[in-house]
Amino acid sequence: MMGEKLRWVGRNAEEVICAAMMTFMTVLGFANVVARYLGYSMAYTEELLVMLLVWLTMLGTAAGFKRNAHLGMTFFRERLPIGSQKALEILSTVLTLGSLLVVMAVCVIYQIPDEILLNSRTLSLDLPTVYYSLAIPVCGLLVVIRVLQASWRDWQSLGRVEK
Repeated sequence: MMGEKLRWVGRNAEEVICAAMMTFMTVLGFANVVARYLGYSMAYTEELLVMLLVWLTMLGTAAGFKRNAHLGMTFFRERLPIGSQKALEILSTVLTLGSLLVVMAVCVIYQIPDEILLNSRTLSLDLPTVYYSLAIPVCGLLVVIRVLQASWRDWQSLGRVEK
C-alpha cells in the first residue's frame, strides 16, 4: 500500500510540488493580509511569493505537457492527410524545443553568471537573485523531457481511429 502511494507521488511529482508550493503561497499571502490588517508589515514575503511563482510557472508548464493540457490548434491539422499531420507535429516539437532551448541558453550563458558575478541579491530578504533564474534551466530540462514525451504520444496517436 505504501509503495503504491510512493509510485503515485513519483508519477505526479510536478503536481505534488506545485500543490505544496501553492498551499505555502496561499498561507503566506493570507498571513501577509492579516498582518497588514493588524498594522504589521510582512512586505518581505512578497519576494518569496514572486520567487515561488517563477518556479511554479516552470513546473506547471512541465505538468501541462505531461497531461497534454496545453492549448492546441488542432482544427486544421486534423483535416490534413496523416503525412502532413506528422510533419506539423515534428515542426511544432522543433519550434517548441528550439524556443525553450534558446531561452535556457541565454539564461545559463548570460543571466546566471552575471547574477553570481555581481552577487545580485533581493532587497528585503537579501537572497541571491540567482534563485529566481535557476528555475529556467532546472525546470526547463524537465519541460524538454515532457515536450518530447507529449510529442511522442501525439505522434503515436496520429492516424489511429478513435472509438
